[in-house]
Amino acid sequence: MDIFALDVETRATDPNMSAYAALEPWRVRQGKAEISSIAVCYPDNEIVQIENKGIGWVKDVRKLLRDLKDQVVYAHFAVFDVAWLIATLERERGVRPPIEVRNVRWRDTKLLCKWIINGQKAEDLEFSYSLANLCKTFLPDHPRLSEFLGIKDQSVVPGENEEYWLSRGQLDVIMTRALAEVLQTYLPEEQRRGLLTEFSCIVPIANSWVNGIRVDVEEIPKVEDTIQSEMTKASKALGVEEAVLNSPKQLSNLLFTDWGLKPLTMNKTGPSVAKDDLMWIHYGLMKKGSEMALAMERVMTYKKHSTLKSKYVKTLKEALSHTGDGYIYGVPKMFGTYTGRMTYSNSTGKNGPKVSIALHQLPRAKTTKIANVAETVKMIRALLLPHEGFGLLEHDASGQESRLMALRSGDPMMLQVFQDEMNFHSMTGSAIIGMDYQEFQEKYKEQDENEGFGYFVEQRQLGKLTNLSCNFRIGGRALSEKAFTTYDTFLTEEMGRFLVNAFNRQYPGVPQYWSDVIRFAKVTGYTETFGKRRYKICKWTNDRDRWISESSAINVPIQGSAADMKYIGISILAKEFPDVFFTLDIHDAIFNFTSIEHIEETEKKVLDCLNSINYEKYWGFKPIIPLIYESKSGKSFGDVK
Repeated sequence: MDIFALDVETRATDPNMSAYAALEPWRVRQGKAEISSIAVCYPDNEIVQIENKGIGWVKDVRKLLRDLKDQVVYAHFAVFDVAWLIATLERERGVRPPIEVRNVRWRDTKLLCKWIINGQKAEDLEFSYSLANLCKTFLPDHPRLSEFLGIKDQSVVPGENEEYWLSRGQLDVIMTRALAEVLQTYLPEEQRRGLLTEFSCIVPIANSWVNGIRVDVEEIPKVEDTIQSEMTKASKALGVEEAVLNSPKQLSNLLFTDWGLKPLTMNKTGPSVAKDDLMWIHYGLMKKGSEMALAMERVMTYKKHSTLKSKYVKTLKEALSHTGDGYIYGVPKMFGTYTGRMTYSNSTGKNGPKVSIALHQLPRAKTTKIANVAETVKMIRALLLPHEGFGLLEHDASGQESRLMALRSGDPMMLQVFQDEMNFHSMTGSAIIGMDYQEFQEKYKEQDENEGFGYFVEQRQLGKLTNLSCNFRIGGRALSEKAFTTYDTFLTEEMGRFLVNAFNRQYPGVPQYWSDVIRFAKVTGYTETFGKRRYKICKWTNDRDRWISESSAINVPIQGSAADMKYIGISILAKEFPDVFFTLDIHDAIFNFTSIEHIEETEKKVLDCLNSINYEKYWGFKPIIPLIYESKSGKSFGDVK
């Protein structure tokens, strides 16, 4: 197979932006940045390089890419290079990526290396996936390595000393191509399908980066006022000035001197008032039935709203001030976690200016029961909009991790639940109280439809909490703590143990899976997903390391297979729906923009497509239960989950 390599060098066209615009491909559409040169290394190591002289540049780029049609072309962090190419050839949002870009078979040496070495050893070494470090590691004898590292070590501002950047581009493609040739020999054949699927997502993900997400700028003050109102209400109920609640030192004095509470941990300045510490103090007060629990709840209400204001509203305003066009541009990181899930950076470069909020941490609308926080979250989400004339599609993988666990564990009851389209949370809820499933489901539906609350609604919610917590091995105490910290539900430790035991009795194949997959990891040295993405495990010597290794062995096949599903879905939709544009991957959902005019029809077609995926093509077996998506559409992220 012939291998090509491509590298783009970029620069700001606005002198005031020279420190960062060369890392922001969406600046091309603002006329404030551009590609300065593109280098391509051919299979015979011939270098073709074009330089941006202004006139005829776009034509030159199209020709360069047309010459690469159907060729395998590697880049390092290919989403970056492809994003610049898309923005250069297509200046409008809501348009399919240029055919010249789509016709190239893009590959990424960074992703390739991650598929090969992802694991504990790489983590412990804090292994850098930079092109320079990969070349030092895998190409130690390359005749141009020293020259390449030398040019990489120089600090030259993009746009200055063009001879430097032309030389650097040439060396980048020479080394990238050589690196790809070597790394490909390390990739086991059984992993190739999964990696190729991920490669096929490079173009739609790059396109989502340069398209960005529109923000309802006019509504930001209203959201900010609402959050501030909730903070003021909480501080008045406490009879405490907001300045006290905002100051770690003053809050510490309030809690541990004035109120006489016991701190959990100490830091350099005294008792800690970190989020987790406050949460556990609140938990302990509730557990004892203390009257101070209400006061701590108000403190937590204040702090949660304060966090929302800082993390989302303040950061959103900072990002909009920087981007300057009413859009935010989260930087996508494919294979961003050890399980393979995608993440997003909210800044340009390391510690650079804000360009977005933390998109992969965007909370769901129903994340908490505490004091109007859910309503506030929904208001924040409603600030994020599709492009003009477009609507938002959300396709959420229904019960994704539970369905994947059913397949991995082979538990008969869990498989039956999904084969017969039963309500998984109701099944567990009925098992908790020892009631027939059908009778439980009837009573739950009646209560849910009429009052929206009641004993059976609560028991189903308890079943949901148990299902979401017990897949990955957990004890009673840890479950009670997780219920409180993650789901704002108070459980005693005894109740936590009861729920864990009820889950394990109802689905005995799950704890058996834990034992089997740990044994597999110890024998093979890795754990893997259905798509054969691997996480290498080598630390078994002491109790702490062993527990971490066992947990990773259990988690990766489930959470990593969920990531595999996402990449499959993104890849297929990009091919099948030219007017549906991938936008975001968060939680268990894929978000796309499409024309508002035909959104209902498109929503159904996309849903049918996702629910008809032939997973056997990707995983080598046909799942015996459906891996289904559910859909929702709207005019903002506030209209969906």
